[in-house]
Amino acid sequence: MKINRLLLNKNKPNVIEEFVDFSNMFFDDNHVRRIPKCKVMVTLTDYENILLAEFDIYADVVASCAYTLEDVPLKKKIIEKIYFTDDEEDDSDDAFYEPNNEIDLDPYILSFIIASVPHNIHKKGAKLPEAGNGYRVISEEQYFQEKQEKKTSPFDCLDDLDL
Repeated sequence: MKINRLLLNKNKPNVIEEFVDFSNMFFDDNHVRRIPKCKVMVTLTDYENILLAEFDIYADVVASCAYTLEDVPLKKKIIEKIYFTDDEEDDSDDAFYEPNNEIDLDPYILSFIIASVPHNIHKKGAKLPEAGNGYRVISEEQYFQEKQEKKTSPFDCLDDLDL
């Protein structure tokens, strides 16, 4: 979603509503896997050197289960507000500096969506595995007990050899 500040009405709200396509984006398989649908309504108000952008984002997100790594579909509704400025000397930490008249809002929308998805999602009915190929799940007490019983010297393995 790209906007051109020159086409906006000054000091009046400008509403833009459209679907944003994130299907070609590469995502992390352990957090957000894909965003199949994203509808954005942004209200833009241009005040001389400050542009206020108020976002209403409705997104279908596919994340991964922390236990089973299976897909977990989520519906997210995000309401955010950010400020843009074209003045490089504006020392405000609240405004993003965008020197050009055309502003691409997709990176900002994507960051809002990714920030709204928790990292530790559990699919309904999912449980931690107890054991598998090459690993097992034990308690902390069992771990420390096995660590004490384990041979500590590298030469202890020679005692087990039959010559």
